[in-house]
Amino acid sequence: MAAKVIERLMNFFGFDEQEDEGIEEKVENEIPFNKKPKIVNIHTQSQIKVIILKPENFEQAQTILDNIKNKKPMIIDLQNMERNDAQRLIDFLSGAIFALNGEIKKIANSIFLIVPDNFDIAGDIQEEVDSMFNLK
Repeated sequence: MAAKVIERLMNFFGFDEQEDEGIEEKVENEIPFNKKPKIVNIHTQSQIKVIILKPENFEQAQTILDNIKNKKPMIIDLQNMERNDAQRLIDFLSGAIFALNGEIKKIANSIFLIVPDNFDIAGDIQEEVDSMFNLK
């Protein structure tokens, strides 16, 4: 009787001898000692270049879009453009950048930061520029 009590307690706590004999555990993701694991470089680009453009007319929008398609961040300065053409360019670029999942942010008057979908813009650049030059 005492043996049955001890056997039940052993079973309750997972020390069942009868079940352990026929079970083999298979370890997943086991790397054999004779093989080296594959090492992948997480740094795909060693240096990121930001393109600065000063378009003078609307026809240069294609150059800007080509850079966005090629995943290159840009700063565009529209100070050399007429106001109506600059507004038309920004409207066109805003739609195209939205379609390509990019972002456009105004940095200063007539200066914009455009980034493709593999970049994130953190913080409010306008506030940073304003505080840097005591504009607010």
